[in-house]
Amino acid sequence: MAAETEAFLMNCWYVAAWDYELIDGRLLERTLLEKPVVLYKGESGKVVALDNRCAHRGAKLSNGRLEGDCVRCMYHGLKFDGTGACVQIPGQDTVPKGMGVRSYPVVERDSLVWIWTGDADKADENLIVDFPYLREPGWRGVPDYLHYDANYLLIVDNLAD
Repeated sequence: MAAETEAFLMNCWYVAAWDYELIDGRLLERTLLEKPVVLYKGESGKVVALDNRCAHRGAKLSNGRLEGDCVRCMYHGLKFDGTGACVQIPGQDTVPKGMGVRSYPVVERDSLVWIWTGDADKADENLIVDFPYLREPGWRGVPDYLHYDANYLLIVDNLAD
C-alpha cells in the first residue's frame, strides 16, 4: 500500500476568517485543509483555533458554548481552554493528564485571522503576507466570500491570469 502524502502545504499561514466573523461569542466552524476547526474570540479578545471535535466522543465543539476564554462541549460537558487542554470534566475532580484537542497558532492582522496548520514551533508571524491596503484609510473594500461550484484548481488558474 502506498504511503499517503499531505495534499496541502502545512507549514505556512492561511486565512481562516475575517475578524468580524468572530464577534458576540460566536463559535465559527470551518474546514481548513480538510481539517475541521472551530475558531472563536474569548472574553480576553484573543482568537483561538482548535480541532472541532471533543476529545471524549468527537462531538463538534462548534455546537458547544463559549465560557470566558474556554469552549464547553455540550455532549458531556468537557471544557477546553485556548491551548486545547481539557480543564474541567463534570462530575470529576481530576482531568486525565494530556487530555485535550489540538490547538493551532493564530494571528489577527488587518481584519484577517490567519492560521498555521503545520508544526507550531515553525509558526513565524513574519511569514504572513502583508496586505497594507486593508489598513490604509484611502482604500475601501467589502470583506466577503465568493463561493464557486468548481474545483479550486480552476479558480486558482482563473485568478492567476
